[in-house]
Amino acid sequence: MTTIECNEEKYALNLNPNQVFIFINEKTKPYLEQFKEMQRKSKTYDIVLLPYEPSSAHQSVDDSVDPQLYNLITHSDVVARVMPMKLGDYRYMTETFFKGENYDFDYMNYKLEQFMAGLRSRKSQSYVNTIRRFFQYGNQEFCDFVMSIFNGNLKELIDMSNHFTHMTCTGDINVAQQFIRCFVDKLNGPQKDQLNIIIKDTLDYNSLKESEAIFTDFIHTEFDNDEPELQDFEKKHVKNITPPDFNIVVKPTKKKKQADANGDYDILVVKDNGESFPLNFGYRGDKMFYMLTLLCQKAVGGLPTKFFSFNSSQLVIKQIYDEVFRSGGDVWVDTMSRDSHKISVSRTHAQDAIEKRSSMDLKSVYWCSLETKALDIGPKKKKISIRRVRIPDHRIIIDDNDLLTRYLRGLPSLEQIVGYVTPNAAKVMELNLHMPRGRFNYR
Repeated sequence: MTTIECNEEKYALNLNPNQVFIFINEKTKPYLEQFKEMQRKSKTYDIVLLPYEPSSAHQSVDDSVDPQLYNLITHSDVVARVMPMKLGDYRYMTETFFKGENYDFDYMNYKLEQFMAGLRSRKSQSYVNTIRRFFQYGNQEFCDFVMSIFNGNLKELIDMSNHFTHMTCTGDINVAQQFIRCFVDKLNGPQKDQLNIIIKDTLDYNSLKESEAIFTDFIHTEFDNDEPELQDFEKKHVKNITPPDFNIVVKPTKKKKQADANGDYDILVVKDNGESFPLNFGYRGDKMFYMLTLLCQKAVGGLPTKFFSFNSSQLVIKQIYDEVFRSGGDVWVDTMSRDSHKISVSRTHAQDAIEKRSSMDLKSVYWCSLETKALDIGPKKKKISIRRVRIPDHRIIIDDNDLLTRYLRGLPSLEQIVGYVTPNAAKVMELNLHMPRGRFNYR
């Protein structure tokens, strides 16, 4: 079992850490039924069986991939991403089986169990580290979640915080891990799902379908140093998956007598060859979240959570919602601002609607999918996370005769959101300076 770390994000594969890839080839084919049984029984991990022969890997590669990562993955039998310890952590575990004349199924079981135990151990460590960072640096959604679990009992919250804000040795980490296991065990099914969504959104790893698309494209990469020059955003992703051959277009539809879940606007995938189809969403909130992400991406680079609690951006969101669905913007924005977890739920539902569209190929799903980016804003590099659609900005077309885009002019800048250019910025910064750290304070 080997673990490799990719230190440069431009070469990393943003795989889903709850997914395990097993190559089926001449060496592993005798164990196929064993792999299928593992696939059926696994509840926590998605086991993907991929036909692939190491002999088909390229002997030399270009600068679009990390050669060490490429060679290790393409010459392994089992590959999985280790659950990241923080955003931007890319580590991968691989396993290679011995090839013998006789097939040893006990040996195979042992190696697979070892591999899965290694993944589970690192996942537990990641949960502890992620929750510790929530307490140290603040996370609004996690704060709302924990407050609801403990019904606002501050003593229990402080006791919980102490497990994570004073870890100085291995013993402290072990105590924290044990505490987290007990905490998670007490959660019911929906609560565990909520926690997983918050952690996934924080660590920003891809969904299972996106992950499979990236991995499959990576192992089948064709290297050509003479390919035409791509824009920076596309160049960064070409090693993972081929560039999109379509635009995402937002445009008004013919108004119906009554407003429905689709509203008065369509979100269309328009291919370069002229074919098109709509992106359909099950609920108003899901469609609104996706459309708002597209609009904000064109206007300021993405959609930060704080847009739902900042006065000027709240007004913009209400106006856009009422333009799309005729009414209800006040209620929707108020609901989102009071419970930040609902923002993550809308994001998840919107993503699910894209992934479950049977007519979309994996490449289209990848480029239409939502992602989270962490940005450094201003001279002091204040952190802010924004949500955006993965497709390059120039392939987002807002064809609305200025009906929606006129409202976007009222959006605050990201500098305003983090407190640099507001009239009271100095007072806010002075207040933050005197706040105690590690008790749900945000920065």
